[in-house]
Amino acid sequence: MGRPSSLTAGVAVLAACAVTAANAQVSAGDGGGEGGTPRAAEVSEVVVTGTRISGAAPVGSTVTSLGRSDIDVSGAVTTTQLIQELPQVYNLGISESSRGQSGGSGNITYGSTINLRGIGPYTTLTLLDGHRAVPQGTSGFAVDPSIIPTLALERVEVVNDGASAIYGSDAVAGVANLILRRYFEGVEANVSYGAGGHYSERQAGLIGGYRWATGQLTAAFQHSDHSALSGLDRAFYRGNLTDEGGGDFRVVQCNPGNIVVGGVSYAIPAGGVTAANRGALVPGTTNRCDNLKAEDLLPRQRYDSGVLTFNQDLGDRVSLYGDGFVSKREFTFRSGYAASSLNVPGSNAFFVAPPGLTPASETVNYSFANDYPRPYTDGFSRSYEGTLGVSVKLPARWEFSADYTYGFDKDESFAHYQSYAPALTAALASSTPATAFNPFGGSNNATVIDAITQGNFDAPGQSILRFYEARFDGPLFALPGGDVRAAVGYEGQDFHVAQGLGVGTLSAPVLTTRFFARKVNSEYAELLLPFLDAGNAVPFARKLAVDVAYRHDSYSDVGSTNNPKVGLDWSPVESLTLRGSYGKSFRAPTISQIYGNTNSLFVQNYSDPTCTCIRQGVARSGASLTLRPETAKTYTAGLDFEPQFLPGAKLSLTYFDITYENQVVAYLSDLTLLQRENLFAGTGLIVRNPSAALIAQQVAETNFTGLLPSPVTLFVDGRSFNLGKSVTRGLDLDVRYRLPTDALGSFLFDLNGTYLTQYRTAITPAAPLLDQRNNIFNPLRLRVRAALGWDRGPLSGNLFINHVGSYTNNLSQPAQQVSAYTTADLHLAYGFGEQSSARLVRGLTVSFDVRNLFNSTPPFVNIAESPNGGGGFDPTASNPIGRVWMIGLDKRF
Repeated sequence: MGRPSSLTAGVAVLAACAVTAANAQVSAGDGGGEGGTPRAAEVSEVVVTGTRISGAAPVGSTVTSLGRSDIDVSGAVTTTQLIQELPQVYNLGISESSRGQSGGSGNITYGSTINLRGIGPYTTLTLLDGHRAVPQGTSGFAVDPSIIPTLALERVEVVNDGASAIYGSDAVAGVANLILRRYFEGVEANVSYGAGGHYSERQAGLIGGYRWATGQLTAAFQHSDHSALSGLDRAFYRGNLTDEGGGDFRVVQCNPGNIVVGGVSYAIPAGGVTAANRGALVPGTTNRCDNLKAEDLLPRQRYDSGVLTFNQDLGDRVSLYGDGFVSKREFTFRSGYAASSLNVPGSNAFFVAPPGLTPASETVNYSFANDYPRPYTDGFSRSYEGTLGVSVKLPARWEFSADYTYGFDKDESFAHYQSYAPALTAALASSTPATAFNPFGGSNNATVIDAITQGNFDAPGQSILRFYEARFDGPLFALPGGDVRAAVGYEGQDFHVAQGLGVGTLSAPVLTTRFFARKVNSEYAELLLPFLDAGNAVPFARKLAVDVAYRHDSYSDVGSTNNPKVGLDWSPVESLTLRGSYGKSFRAPTISQIYGNTNSLFVQNYSDPTCTCIRQGVARSGASLTLRPETAKTYTAGLDFEPQFLPGAKLSLTYFDITYENQVVAYLSDLTLLQRENLFAGTGLIVRNPSAALIAQQVAETNFTGLLPSPVTLFVDGRSFNLGKSVTRGLDLDVRYRLPTDALGSFLFDLNGTYLTQYRTAITPAAPLLDQRNNIFNPLRLRVRAALGWDRGPLSGNLFINHVGSYTNNLSQPAQQVSAYTTADLHLAYGFGEQSSARLVRGLTVSFDVRNLFNSTPPFVNIAESPNGGGGFDPTASNPIGRVWMIGLDKRF
């Protein structure tokens, strides 16, 4: 697997390649012309996400579009933030703030994905101008939308409907298409700065474009970053929640710690304990501490991305198109203090036993907070990709297009101040004070500490994607409603992944790299049948169209699959369209799910309801070679109503039904697993008080480098399995009304929301389907975003209201009703215009944004702290940042 070694190679790809002209679209409400979207005359055909038929809208499905104007007023610093403003997108699983749900354990570089409906982070396919993009992560598991800067986006289109018949794997819940700006003319620069309590973010970008008679070239670059947000800076994040009626989730691994002999705890007094004052050890006493209070709720992130698009006509019939991007993201995440349950033998030079006891060894629950710096993880994600294609107009209004994509990604995560178990074990056993480790509250030799912190954990990963596509598209014959049109095509994917794991010590690292490959061959066909249109309408049938699609995918490692889809549009009257769709979708398990991100053991803290405490356990990651593809059946039915008596108004209502089976699930990062322990009976995934032989076997089979608790009282098998099934049903609503006035300017009202009527899941194949709708860490019943916009001449303003309905924390005993969470965002802008007499401000727009205008605090949630979120609030449903003030400047030249 040859690979370029730096971003220089990515720049070379950008210079040679660029994106599909067929996907350049004019978004409703966005003006064309200079510095913006191309005029309609400059776009030969319009392709909408959700169909392969050029120039046609998807039949039976709706497309949610975030156009250039939506991007400008959102105040989002990254594309991920922009898309997560949609109520249909949930923050579950793979994000920088929440990693406790499915897929989160592999997100060790703190990227993000799009999770439509909340049914899984891998169930939404993210496209780049209609074609696949190289995935990110150390194992290449998903596309992070923020590889594309917001400045380079013309529009984001989201289809909330199963689309595997159109696009293949991963499109179970829907598709998000990142459409790039092209036909831009001139130069535009922008800068913005935002700050809140102990938090800041910055952004700066530049876009330039040039048009000529037969083509265009547009290039954009953007830098953005945000600071870390520490738990120390948010009072609502803490371990002891008893002041609000919650639990005390502080741990017993403290400094000074706790001696445990025969199951009895003895708190080590402040200043430590020696043989001289061991009388201070009182049976039944326990020190408790909040080791995770100091961890980051958000990591520090830095993004640098560049994008290039290109079009060139070669005569009247042949056109070249292309795109490319290069992206680098760097992160730093500060963890809580290292802690463990240490087995201290009697040979230890500092050994102290409680009065009257002479044990051969004892357990000391201990935190290394005073011994060495707080551990942290840093790393990067670097990607580049280029696409080059050709489009040829054929006789009889047919068209042939073909393109080739090459994408490369390298991610790496490196952990600092990792404990090295062999050195600690030797230091605990040493009878010499100079080489022994003292866990009884006294000082330690710097040489001993240095040896203990020599543990190495380095996880590099690399992905290479080669994507091929060829397509024929055109009319077959005429029906009363228009031409019957067809699209047939072939896609090929050649995907290579290299997964590395560095263990051992910093001075003598041991790096193991595993190489995997996957090939996919796919054939698809789609047929559009327009039976009726306005020109030949009959009573109660002004329009009637049917779309049928079929796709066959053959994988080199997980077999083949066939997926159909049918969509229907029917307009009984001019202002009303009824629509529906049915399809089958699938998702092939990722390479990392089959072969494991790593083959390791992880010591983790679990919330245990049997003792209302935090229990240290050991979880295993690794291969699961028998995984099968996931399958789904999707139904939608809806209507679009544009009343003639109220011009500018539109109402869309959609019912969706998704039955999702053979779901690949892994519980490696789920630290609330014991709250549902009864549902895992008979699976072997949870083992309490595992035998010494079982733990020894796990250590022998894995690359374990941490500190095992002594004794190990909990083992969790965190590998991936085909266990789950879910049934998701609900309604999407979008109401929009634009009201122009002569005296007061133009007003825009918009209400977008999703309401779940049902969400039932079965954790294992034998488990019953249980209602999980509106339960914590599951899709919530109600999510809404409302907007009020106004513009009059150079001045404009937008107010957004974001609402998450109340829900149940069923992980608390008794179950807790979590309050609703509502925030408001404000955007104000003043544009001086291109005709301003003052050259300095000509083309300048000044903007002012406030996110979380009223500084709403996340509602109280009775859950324990963890490295994946929690500790008095729910990071999947609320934002810990608070109010952020932002100012921005945008200048066109």
